[in-house]
Amino acid sequence: MKNSSANIAVLIALSLAACSPTVVTRGNLISPAKFQQIQPKVSKREDVIQFWGPPTTTSTFNANVWYYIGETTMQKGIFAPEVEKRRLIRVQFDGKDNDTVAEIADLDPQQARDIQLVSRTTPNAGKEFTAVQQFFGNLGKYNSNPEKK
Repeated sequence: MKNSSANIAVLIALSLAACSPTVVTRGNLISPAKFQQIQPKVSKREDVIQFWGPPTTTSTFNANVWYYIGETTMQKGIFAPEVEKRRLIRVQFDGKDNDTVAEIADLDPQQARDIQLVSRTTPNAGKEFTAVQQFFGNLGKYNSNPEKK
């Protein structure tokens, strides 16, 4: 009797734990308090790294543009995770000294677009052979007669 009630209690606890949502934060989600610590035309590159950490990514064409990207997702049970909070911040440094923050932009995450993958293949020239065709096609090619040379 004692074992069965303990087993039932463990089973109930595990059932309730399975229903609790899983919250995951990815990237660097800058809080509003941290956002206020950096001021354009005042803060330096070292200040940004000190308060916000290294950038999530930098611009491909301009090393003076940094991006901080972060999001919090919540998943309930077996359902797909849902984005609870997302923030994208662009920090642009002055082009003259490359050290002073010129602009901070809090970008609208609704403007983000998913990249659609394309599953095309590059055509190749020539014929396609099966493994058996390749095996029988190569049988006589590499057994040359040394007397013919």
